[in-house]
Parts: sequence; C-alpha cells; structure tokens
Amino acid sequence: MSGYAHPGAEAPPNAIEAEQGLIGAVLHNPDILDRVREYVRAEDFAEDVNRHIFETMCQRRDVGETIDFKLMKAVLGDADLGGATVGQYLGRLVAEATTVSGAPGYARLIAHAAQMRRVLETCQAGTAAMMAGAVASPADYAAQMIEDLDEVATSALSAGLRRTSIGQSVQSVITRVDNARAGRVITGAPYGLPSLDRATLGMRENQLIILAGRPGMGKTATAIHIGMSSARTAGAVGFVSLEMGADELAERVLASAAYNPREIDEISYRSIAEARGLSRIAMERLRRAADECADIPLWIEQQPGLTISQISARARQMKMRAERMGMPFAALVVDHIGLIRPSKRYAGNRVQEITEISAALKGLAKELGSPVVALSQLNRSVESREDKRPVLSDLRDSGSIEQDADVVIGLFREAYYLERKVERTDEETDRLCHRRNVLEIEILKQRSGPTVRIDCFCDIACNVLAEMAQ
Repeated sequence: MSGYAHPGAEAPPNAIEAEQGLIGAVLHNPDILDRVREYVRAEDFAEDVNRHIFETMCQRRDVGETIDFKLMKAVLGDADLGGATVGQYLGRLVAEATTVSGAPGYARLIAHAAQMRRVLETCQAGTAAMMAGAVASPADYAAQMIEDLDEVATSALSAGLRRTSIGQSVQSVITRVDNARAGRVITGAPYGLPSLDRATLGMRENQLIILAGRPGMGKTATAIHIGMSSARTAGAVGFVSLEMGADELAERVLASAAYNPREIDEISYRSIAEARGLSRIAMERLRRAADECADIPLWIEQQPGLTISQISARARQMKMRAERMGMPFAALVVDHIGLIRPSKRYAGNRVQEITEISAALKGLAKELGSPVVALSQLNRSVESREDKRPVLSDLRDSGSIEQDADVVIGLFREAYYLERKVERTDEETDRLCHRRNVLEIEILKQRSGPTVRIDCFCDIACNVLAEMAQ
C-alpha cells in the first residue's frame, strides 16, 4: 500500500501529501493532535495506512499514552507500504512534517478532500442505481441524493462552528453590546411588533422559534407579518411555504400592504383572490402596494412535500444569494413542521420523524447563523378544554419541539370560538365585539427572557397585525 498521492486523472480527490505532513508533525509534537482534531477525523484520510496511524494516535492520546516513533513502528508491524520498510516510511513522514502553525491548514485540506470524495461517491452511487434500471421515479433518486449530499454540506458548515474559549465569547458579547448602544446594530431581526420585540430582543441568530396554534388562530398571518417586517429592515428572508402557493401568499401580502384603517372600503385577500367587487380606488391602492413590495427581499419557496434536507439546501442557496447581493440573511420561515416530508429512517414512527425534523431545524439555525421560524399545529385535545389557550404540552406529535426550540409562541383568537358558538349569551356577544380583532400572543417558552402574554390588533381578513395602541 502506497503512502504517496495517487497519480492520474482517475484518482479520487485526496490530499496524501497533507496526510503525511500532518502525521509527521504529530510525531514531532503530539500536542498538535489536540489542535487538528476539530478539523479532521481518521475516516477523512484517503490512504488506509495513514488513516490507521492517525486513528491509533487519537486513541493513544485519549488514554494519556505517549505517541512516538517506536510506538508507530509497533502499530504498523508488517504493513505493506509499497516496498518501503516501516522505518523508512515513518522517517519520510517525519522528514516531510509540517510546522505546528501549518498543521490546521493541512487538516482542513484533508477534510476538504474527504468531502469531495463523499460528493463524488454519492453521485456515482446515484448514477449506478439509475443505470441498473431500478424501478423508482426521478424525484425519488433526486431526493435521496439531496439527502446524502446534505450530510456533506452540513458537516462542512458545522466545521465553521469551532470551539472557542469563554474569554473570546464574552468579548464578542461586549463588542455586540457596544455596537448596539452606539446604534450600529440591532439585537435581532424584528418580529414587527414592538412589544414582542422588547420582550424577546427580536429574533436572534441561531434561534429556533416555534409559532404554535390551532387552525384559524392566525399562524400564517403572523408568519407573513414577521417575514415582511424582517425583510423590510434586517435583510433577506426565506419563506418555505409547504401549504400555500406563492400567489396565495402574495394575495395576503397585498391585502396587508394596502390596508388603511381610515379607508371605508376594506380590501381582504379573499376579494383579491376573487378579483370581483374591487373599485377603481381599491385597484389604485393595490397597485401602490405592489410597487412598495417589489423590492422587498422576501423569497418564497413554494414546492410542497420537501424533506428537511431539501429545505436546508434551499436555505443555504438563499443565504449565498443574499451574501452575493451584499445583505444579511435575516431569517428563514417554514410553514409548517407537519408538512415537512420525513426521511425514511423512522418510517411510520411519527414521534421519531418529528424529533428528527425538529433537531434538524435547530441545527439549520446554527449553521445559517440566522433564526428559523417554524409553524406548528397543536393537538386536537385543545378543543375539549374550556380554556383553549395553548400550553407547551399541546405541541403536536413530539416533545422534542418544545425541547429544541429557543422560543415557543402560542397564538390564540378568542373571537374565532365566539363567532362559531351557536347560542351566545349577551355577555359573550359583548365580549366578541371587544375581542373581534384581538390576537393573543403568548410567549410559552423563552430560554433567556420572560414568558408573557401580549394582545395585538389583528384583522385576519386583511392579514394585518399591529400594536394595539396603533
């Protein structure tokens, strides 16, 4: 087995010389191993003998044993080194060793080559399966390849989340606080409701935020309001709509943008969808609203039935697009968790499927460095209670959503139930009059802040949310 780089165009991507230089450096100074293990693993080595040596080095280091030339000779024994003796091969490694400062760079080269091999292997496996004539749809082949490739993309992004010291972390916080006090940055992307932004400090990077409610409570209306508010002021926002098409969302956005409480005629998104009963003045308001929305970077992904891997891939594409345009990627909105197509890993086990999806959404938030807002349905058991306001235990299918989320926001419209009550008392009719346009937003969980209930104005027909004072 050769310890040298494989020549020829047919060789898979590798970094054999970097592997040799890194191992030689560890033989010179075993402390280097602690610096490079955050970048590279034994399985990233292309050459079997180098992989074996590095794995043994890691095992010895973990149990506190010495790593030296004599140990490596004993480990390799009679290994086939392509005509070289064990001593000659180790001598070559030591002679070509990189420096302490160069070791992390060599480790990254090795990891990069390993990721390239995994991409190539995935493509080759997909090609082989299709050429073999296996019975499957093109969508199935593509979905499986996307899922496999996403693992490579995830590991590549996660490599950027390096360990750090508490000293570095606290200094980063002080810098951020100084910038915020000087007005140079905002704490987090805005929800678009000042009272909610004050209670949460906005949607902060790496957060998984859950908007939870029963049907008809205003989840999509709230999600659109959040997405538009952040896209107007904080940067690009991705909106993964697994339930509605882009035109349906656009109707709601137009109704909201054209809303004017001082106008007699209300323009609901239903009237826009029907395209009937719209006066000339109403059409002028809609056209002005369309002009206002034209350059807002709210990007809609409307394909239904996406897997979490496909959503992750599209989110990364959006982030790269935002960076090319010179703006931050402010947030990702997913509507909703229950419509994300699960992988085949836990087929039929809904609790495990949702657990996998929830953990992946939290991981995606950390990889993107942006908040991920995911909508979630509540269990039907809510309907059997007298007080139908949501609680954490109402989250559907899995307790992992509650565990993985940094913020859980429950939505409740009392008017929804009062309007549908067959025999209302005078007191209930009076209460309906006062609560018709009220949405209760309750912070059910917040890792670093209060759990409070906020009343806001909500005109569901026009998809409008606003501070009650406004």
